[in-house]
Amino acid sequence: MKPLLLLILLPLFLLAQPATPPTLYAVRLTTGPAWDAAKPPHDQAGMREHSANIARLRRESLLVLGARFGELGLLVLRLPDEAAVQSQLAPDPAIAAGVFKVQIDVFTPFAHGTTAWLTTPEAVLLRAYLEAFNRHDAVAVAAFCAEDFTCYSVDGGQTSTDATSRAQLRDWLVGYFKSFPTVRSEFLSVEQTGPYLTVRERPSWDDKEGKRVSQQAHGVYEIRDNHIRRVWYFPSVKDAPGAASAK
Repeated sequence: MKPLLLLILLPLFLLAQPATPPTLYAVRLTTGPAWDAAKPPHDQAGMREHSANIARLRRESLLVLGARFGELGLLVLRLPDEAAVQSQLAPDPAIAAGVFKVQIDVFTPFAHGTTAWLTTPEAVLLRAYLEAFNRHDAVAVAAFCAEDFTCYSVDGGQTSTDATSRAQLRDWLVGYFKSFPTVRSEFLSVEQTGPYLTVRERPSWDDKEGKRVSQQAHGVYEIRDNHIRRVWYFPSVKDAPGAASAK
């Protein structure tokens, strides 16, 4: 290969290398020597600033998870090294003053799920909509939708319309539930931006041989004025056998 061609291709090769996963660190918080046992947690010295620093870490997308378990606190941070973790904790006066003791360890997840459970009115409505679907109650499902409800299927650059009214959705569901009497669905994740909720949904049903099969797809729900107004669904992908069990 000519040297000039190598010079051209080398940057492309470097760009094509898989990105190294970011390092995660677990910060365990326990009560330190400055903890005042006579005071409740929210009255401890520096707690307001402690909470403000955690809020900053979240805004800056450095915080993966914050939790309490037993008498311990836990922060999981996404940072390049332990020195960077220490730097991000430095503005916290509760740690600096010894109200909390800190232990930092590399955090290595071996199974991934989600701890998110949205409690916004839109998310509550969407879960109620799903529960009605799992009861096979076509009337109740449709009642969560606006009269001019529209459902779209998106595939590449093409968008098709599957339903253009609440009544049309209800009538379609009646036939759907008859065709799939064992169908159930679950939201594996739900995220929200304003009136738009993005879900990763997994429906499952028994096939002709009685085996449980499932598939997954992403959808976007637009919810306004306590009703689902529009839905966009993207192509589904079949799960490996046994991914979903009957419920």
